[in-house]
Amino acid sequence: MEEKHQKIKHRFAFGAVMGLFFSMSLLVYGPLSLYITGADEMWFSFHSLILPVAIIAITGFVLVTLLCSLTKGGLHKLLCCLVFGVSLALFIQGGFFNISYGSGVLDGSQIAWRDYTTYGAIDSAMWAACIALPFAFYMVFKRSWRHFLMIAAGFIVVFQIAGIAMMMYQNQESLTKLSHEVTRDGIYELSDEDNTIVFVLSNMDKKYYDKYKKTHKEYKEELGGFTEYTNTLSTGAGSVVSFPAMLTGEVYKKDIRYADYIDRMWENHNVYEALSKNGVDTRIFSDDMYFSNDAVNKIDNVVDRVQDKDSYRAIARTMYKYTLYKFAPHYLKRFLWMNTNEFSAYKSNNTYSRDDAEFYEGFENSGGFTFSKKYDNAVRIYFLDGATAPYRLTEDGKYDSAGTDRNTQVAGSFNSLFKMLDDLRENNRYHSSRIIITADNGAEGLSQNPILLYKEKGSAYGYEKSDAPISLFDLAPTLASSVTDRYYTYGSGKTIGDSSEMSRDRVRYFYLNAGSNADSRIEQYKCTDEASDAGKLTLMNNYLINNGVVENYVLGQELKFTIDETAAIYCSEGFGHTNGWRTILRGPQGRMNIPIASIPKNAEDIHVYFNVLSVYENTECVITANNTVVFDEELDPTTKNTGLNFLIPTEAIGADNRLTLKFYFPEIDSSEMDLDVNERTPVMSFTSFKMYTQ
Repeated sequence: MEEKHQKIKHRFAFGAVMGLFFSMSLLVYGPLSLYITGADEMWFSFHSLILPVAIIAITGFVLVTLLCSLTKGGLHKLLCCLVFGVSLALFIQGGFFNISYGSGVLDGSQIAWRDYTTYGAIDSAMWAACIALPFAFYMVFKRSWRHFLMIAAGFIVVFQIAGIAMMMYQNQESLTKLSHEVTRDGIYELSDEDNTIVFVLSNMDKKYYDKYKKTHKEYKEELGGFTEYTNTLSTGAGSVVSFPAMLTGEVYKKDIRYADYIDRMWENHNVYEALSKNGVDTRIFSDDMYFSNDAVNKIDNVVDRVQDKDSYRAIARTMYKYTLYKFAPHYLKRFLWMNTNEFSAYKSNNTYSRDDAEFYEGFENSGGFTFSKKYDNAVRIYFLDGATAPYRLTEDGKYDSAGTDRNTQVAGSFNSLFKMLDDLRENNRYHSSRIIITADNGAEGLSQNPILLYKEKGSAYGYEKSDAPISLFDLAPTLASSVTDRYYTYGSGKTIGDSSEMSRDRVRYFYLNAGSNADSRIEQYKCTDEASDAGKLTLMNNYLINNGVVENYVLGQELKFTIDETAAIYCSEGFGHTNGWRTILRGPQGRMNIPIASIPKNAEDIHVYFNVLSVYENTECVITANNTVVFDEELDPTTKNTGLNFLIPTEAIGADNRLTLKFYFPEIDSSEMDLDVNERTPVMSFTSFKMYTQ
């Protein structure tokens, strides 16, 4: 019987199964599972990981298979048993045997290794047992040990494949993580022939501009050829709703995930596709959350982060170093630790970020605009902080770390823009350029009335006012009008230049990101009157998260407090309005009501984890689960390093599987409960939460 197994085909079959077991455990399951559950740390997308994993896993499989197959006799048996034992230990270590090591998960310099002697001994014993197991089977079951190892290896491989599939299902957002970035490429470069320049000054309400004009009479001279539209209605408020809607005309109504909305926005036929097909060099300088990977083919400064072999090498190197750290035995981890900064090794340092002082300083340092003959037509859209707090801009557009005030920052914004307009004049490009100065939304009332200053091509003198009923949904068709007569298929179908033909009672719509806790919603308003008067807007519809349906929570599911707000449906008190990337929990108390789908019968505790982005107030925090105290600690800035972690005994849940989490902050005045939630003392901000059992 033993002679039969020494034949090459039998050695190859046995070696191939061992190679598959090893390759799957370390080279496939390792990096894929770590990415899916920790995508927030990675700068690259899931699909960018597939190619290097496939190449390395196949290479590893072939090498281990050949190593086990081409050897004979005792060496063949030794190698196969060793590969099985190591693969089994890797599987157990990576999936079940790791500990958190406090806050030093990826940075070994923060880990007090001497505190883990007992764990190290237990971990070493586990590795020794796994490696010894196949040798023991060989010694005891000489006729069937091969079949046992092959069946066991096959079973674990199937288990790992099922585990990856389950993680992919539970963490679908990780799989759609964007791989693009918004670069600064060509930020001050214009066409030598034809330009449309749009400055979007965030939160620049018309009232702020009116106040600025009273003390800066030079505005009329600086804005020669412009028309001020006083009756302008924003597409919506805040920026996560208004800015993408004004770019493309697509409206977010909370009916799908925000990332899916952005995907749909760029997948659809939009104005930037028309501009691209007509040879227009279009660059939008804003946060990358407003773009999907489809924007790479439409916007010239939006590029794929993973563009060359060096990027793939960086992905492979960092992910497999991370995998070795997580899957290695305890006493080897200290030699394999890594800093999370290594994940950004090949991330571009040319990424655009909103910083008005840096933007204006960069303009001056570059010597102003340059003009390219590479393209005949250019569109530039600059999304700037404008009148957004905190106020750090001086009147001459410089950064002041001590802070300024809103009026000073508004003046600094306009004074800096005027220098850019003067540069266009000095280069004889002002007259031939279309220039728009506007905002994503206002900041007073419902934030519905932003500034809009518009200069058409060929205009250079005089300053006019118009009370025509403009909507910022008119921006997309305005951009399209320079390249196609079918501009009416985009946005509102009307250009800003069509204002003289607009009816005084034109119907316009406005979408407000409103509410807090489970009442978070998009409110749709109709306007047929003056946009400056919020009282004249009529509420038409409310678009609720998940249409207002509260579904049972499935243990193990991660829910977000970001723009998608999947966690908000369970919040009934204390969780303020999200600004897109986090939700603030405010004192003196908060509450979540969570119906749980099912709890395993043998589970003793439910682990609860809140990802803490920041701590604003050092204070005592008491958390109860159905009136049982499960957390009582002092919060401070270090809380964000570990998040909020606690255990809930399953006996505290009750037969109906309904959980009420209450957050108490006894040091915050209880009278704040009479205030609107967004006016209460901020304690800490969350990005996600998760409950699970071991």
